Amino acid sequence: MKPILKVQGLARIHGNSCPSCLSSTGAETGNNQCKRCKSIVACADIDFELMEGEILGIIGESGSGKSTIIRLLYMLDEANDGKAYLYGGEETLDLLTLNRAQARQLRDRHMGIVHQNPRLGLNYNISAGGNIAERLLMSGNRRFHDIRRIASELLARAEVPLGRMDDMPGTFSGGMQQRVQIAKALSTRPRLLLLDEVTTGLDLSVQARILDLILELQRELGISMIVVTHDLGVIRLLASRTLVMKTGRIVEHGLTDQILQDPQHAYTQQLVASAL
Repeated sequence: MKPILKVQGLARIHGNSCPSCLSSTGAETGNNQCKRCKSIVACADIDFELMEGEILGIIGESGSGKSTIIRLLYMLDEANDGKAYLYGGEETLDLLTLNRAQARQLRDRHMGIVHQNPRLGLNYNISAGGNIAERLLMSGNRRFHDIRRIASELLARAEVPLGRMDDMPGTFSGGMQQRVQIAKALSTRPRLLLLDEVTTGLDLSVQARILDLILELQRELGISMIVVTHDLGVIRLLASRTLVMKTGRIVEHGLTDQILQDPQHAYTQQLVASAL
């Protein structure tokens, strides 16, 4: 397999930062706030590769920096340091060097994101089908009949009743809103899909159906995915490899089965033990 994404030295610091920020924070110190300048090191020294057609998991407690990585890769926030190369297509792109127009064009055509809160990923002023149409229009598809057909097919695949295609997202349940958000994110057949705590707050039965849908669509479409979660069950089901994060740093990485069965870092051991 070839890499579709390569991340090197990714860092995000909230505040003015100083030379002590990295040395005074991290898993070994147990905090992510610089003692000297009080800046918050959301993440630092982040290195990993994502292969074509792979699902990579990122797990950690709240504040570990895992969602920050998603926001940096989707170019919603600016990194303080690092590289993030997206391979494929006509050229290799460093996501962190793109201007706003280039970033928007890349997101519209080649990337997708599913947020924990559907309100961040859906336009509540237009219908479920309209949300998909909006994304298709931004990606350059201008044919009404094609847009309507694609929207219908995706909603059907996401198990959203077609009779509700013209309903507003606010009238759907939380689980159904996530299904619409997934259908919207997949509408342009992105090379890279980012999933940020997509099952948090949903009933267990709804969580299971959402996860089955993600896995089924990934296998069918071969899309590379990064799944961010605090739930070991989600990682166990979806991810072939996993990064474990604490206070802004990766403390362990490897095959998911190996990490869950024989965790090496004390924090990972604590996570696994708490799930038993």
